[in-house]
Amino acid sequence: MPTDAITEAVSSYARGRKRRLLAEADHLLLVVREGKLVAGVNAGDLNLLLGAAGKAAALYGAEALAVVVEGVFPIVETNPVTGNSWERGEAERLWLEHDGVEKGWVSEAQIVAVTFRTGETAEAVWPFRVADGVVAWGEQPLPLSGTGLAGALAGRLEGPVMDPARVPDPGDGFAGDPENGPFYAPEYGRVALDIGCTRILGNQLLGRGEACLIVESDDQAGRLPDQRGPPQLAGRSEPLTLWLRRRPRS
Repeated sequence: MPTDAITEAVSSYARGRKRRLLAEADHLLLVVREGKLVAGVNAGDLNLLLGAAGKAAALYGAEALAVVVEGVFPIVETNPVTGNSWERGEAERLWLEHDGVEKGWVSEAQIVAVTFRTGETAEAVWPFRVADGVVAWGEQPLPLSGTGLAGALAGRLEGPVMDPARVPDPGDGFAGDPENGPFYAPEYGRVALDIGCTRILGNQLLGRGEACLIVESDDQAGRLPDQRGPPQLAGRSEPLTLWLRRRPRS
């Protein structure tokens, strides 16, 4: 799939998430494989999220990674209150304390940064407003300089990916060997890697975020083992998100 189509798919998913979860402002990491979104990780700590990106790239077999970040950005050259250049945190302060959005000083915005294994990158900052429970998006991205997010993802895609044909089949006696097998069939090996990676990332977030699998239909969800929670997204015109939960101890 062309890079622009993948970038559009990432943006569409991010906008749909915002529409469903208006109060959600956690940062989001999205994993793309074979032209499709396959997994997501959300966390309030961006460094924590970026720290998970390398493992996600390797275990999910990512061809691209994307980060979605929301914030408040200035849209005038200087701070109208101080008359000086903008300092860190001032845009949000004017948004909260001086009705800066209505006055045209600042805007809420969503950054979407995508990096591909080929080295290509894409980045845009889209303004939005929330009124009466509805998100209205700007027609043009904000003319802001690069945020550095796409570059931060580049190194996470440089390592090798896990081969789904080399996932050991533990069998009834849990005797699978990582070097000599027996191995799962590649199709089930891919599922095992996806589920395992989702659980690993969820555990590493230490309660400060969540990891999920993204599937396109109920049929695809049904092919996963039943060690998962219920679908969390309504509407079949969009991908489902499956939040994997730990199996309760007996």
